[in-house]
Amino acid sequence: MSTLSFEPLVPPALWVLLAAAGVALGVWYGRGRPGAVSPRRWAAVLALTGGGFAAVLFILLNPTWVEPVRTPGGKPVLTVVVDATGSMTTPDAGGRTRYAAATRTARALAGRLGDRFDVHVALAGDAARPADLDTLDATEPAGQVTDLAAAVLAGVDQERPQGQAVVLLSDGIHNAGPTGRVLDAARVARATACPVYTHTLGGDAAVRDLAADLRAPKEIAFVGQKVTVPVVVRQHGLPGTDVTVSLTADGKTADRRRVRLADRETTEVRFEVTQSRPGVYRYEAAVEPHADEVTRANNTALLVLRVVDRPVRVLLLEGRPYWDAKFLVRAFSADASVELDSVVRVGEGRLMRRTLSRPTGAGGAPPGPGQEDWKIIPDLSAVLGGPDGLRSYQVVVLGRDTDGLLGDEAVTALQSWLSRDGGCLICSRGQPASQVSQRLGRILPVRWAPVAESRFGVRLTDRGRALRLIPPGEALSQLPTLAAGARPEQPKPLAVVLATAGPGDGEGEPVVTYQPYGAGRVVVIEGAGMWRWAFLPPQQQHDEVYGAMWHGLLRWLVSSADLLPGQKLALRGEKVRFGPAEPAAVTLLLRADAAGGPVPAVELRGDGITGARAVTPVALGDEPGTYRAVFGPLPEGRYQARVAGADPTAPTAGAAFEVRNLSDERLDLKARPDLMARVADESGGAVLGGDDPDDLARRLGEQWERTRSGQVRRVAAWDRWWVLTGVLTVWAAAWTLRRSAGLV
Repeated sequence: MSTLSFEPLVPPALWVLLAAAGVALGVWYGRGRPGAVSPRRWAAVLALTGGGFAAVLFILLNPTWVEPVRTPGGKPVLTVVVDATGSMTTPDAGGRTRYAAATRTARALAGRLGDRFDVHVALAGDAARPADLDTLDATEPAGQVTDLAAAVLAGVDQERPQGQAVVLLSDGIHNAGPTGRVLDAARVARATACPVYTHTLGGDAAVRDLAADLRAPKEIAFVGQKVTVPVVVRQHGLPGTDVTVSLTADGKTADRRRVRLADRETTEVRFEVTQSRPGVYRYEAAVEPHADEVTRANNTALLVLRVVDRPVRVLLLEGRPYWDAKFLVRAFSADASVELDSVVRVGEGRLMRRTLSRPTGAGGAPPGPGQEDWKIIPDLSAVLGGPDGLRSYQVVVLGRDTDGLLGDEAVTALQSWLSRDGGCLICSRGQPASQVSQRLGRILPVRWAPVAESRFGVRLTDRGRALRLIPPGEALSQLPTLAAGARPEQPKPLAVVLATAGPGDGEGEPVVTYQPYGAGRVVVIEGAGMWRWAFLPPQQQHDEVYGAMWHGLLRWLVSSADLLPGQKLALRGEKVRFGPAEPAAVTLLLRADAAGGPVPAVELRGDGITGARAVTPVALGDEPGTYRAVFGPLPEGRYQARVAGADPTAPTAGAAFEVRNLSDERLDLKARPDLMARVADESGGAVLGGDDPDDLARRLGEQWERTRSGQVRRVAAWDRWWVLTGVLTVWAAAWTLRRSAGLV
């Protein structure tokens, strides 16, 4: 039955004031009847004028018909989503596993509510998929990723007028991206009138586990150079345990240490390795399994060591002397595998060039401390005009204010060096010149807009964490902020953001951005003042971050994207570790003179496949010489890729990687009732508490009836054609009568 309610369009006090003013004005006006107007005509004028004003006041009260909404024929749909991931195997749900308790509840909901709902069942993991209620018990909850956003949207259907709802039975652990995605999905459910009712299973379960991790899964070293390999042992629930940590190469143990795990989460064990010949070497760090571990899949970690017989040559260009440049030179000088050319503009026509060379000892002995040479040069022609020019460098670093260094000729040389020679360009402090030319801007992954100087912190994105540019566990939020006077605008389509200035993944302005350019790569790092990261008090325990970040950046760029002088081809693994659901791939680089012939196939061998699998690489981008071979998702194991027909002794023709489950699904077992409650609140649903499945079904039915019975449609009573026509008629009649009486 419809009822009439009033929802004023203006505050009540204002409406009363308008009404009182209108009555007072009408009384004052009515007392002054003109002598030429008869009393009867004057009364009609006042009545019509007052009626028109009363109609306006009535409209301002906004009379509204409230009508109950009739539900269309058919049953509403109830989708019961059961979390079927690895964490649901935890036996802390009333003596059952979380999954067993969830399936029991799902059957109770279907049995108790089947007469009122069209009940569907879905299993949730990295995606939601339909399931049969009768086969839930036979399903093994082995999902490696929990995507609660997909679970929330599993029952959302915008074309369902009969009504719809979702019941989410989960422990609330979401590990498929930021939790903001889950709340966004809940808001979508609310917008489509699909409330989500949540029931959280499990508690704060104790976990025992050991894991081996590497601060840098890819390393580059000079022939004969001793390389320190820090192995991080992570423990959950096993403090004070004595464990054996080993490092093996080609199945042979290179070193072994017995250590006692600290009370904190991580314990670091350092090994030293050295190789006397150039090549690509694969090491494996391992921590011995514990009898009570939840999983042994993370007890090993793969290290790929690339040994070169020529140092990595770096050219640093700086427009003026800065503290940032001084500390960057110091960081590069401390790396024995780096030769550095530093050019700083100190005045008009005066450039200071500092050259650090690494003479190699006899018989491939490691390089000494390095020899330095200082000189003043008039321009860059002495640097770029050598026999090989830029081709003698693998990395070029641009500082600030390089306008006076980078003329059109130098920028053209940079473009050719990047696209054809596979060079790597780094802009170490954002915009490299006060006015970026169109030709230089074409190379860079971002554009800048001038703003007032601001300070910001740094947070790695998922891709940045995967590349290990910062050692694991380092808290960037505790490091000094950086300063910038230009704001990076939207990155270009091929650009990838590795770090942002925002509070979370994908938020804030880009701080570290890279993009491929032909056979090379370009990286832009925003902000000045990073030198303070290398000048911190010892108690802050972040003294290695600065050097580790630049070493990691060089390692990634040189190991993944370059061809050293004299090399015709190189095979680079895009990552050292892939997930089972992730397509594994490698990049093949061919020198320009070798790229004109047929592209050689790439052969893959490993634990999860029989024999060799040959894949033909496809061109990556428009520039010649860069190809990508995609092997698709592979079973867990260790794999070796090699260019077919290449010299078996050629170290650059092979690449090693492993496929391993990267998820913490069985390590993070703490239930998240807080997240489940927020999902229910944001979607317009409710939290279903208690452990009795029949009681949960009863509560769900009552909640549904209460919310559905309260659904009404509100229609403004004055929003009718005849109402508006009547109001206009009254005002027109009053005007006509006044005109006929000579009052207008």
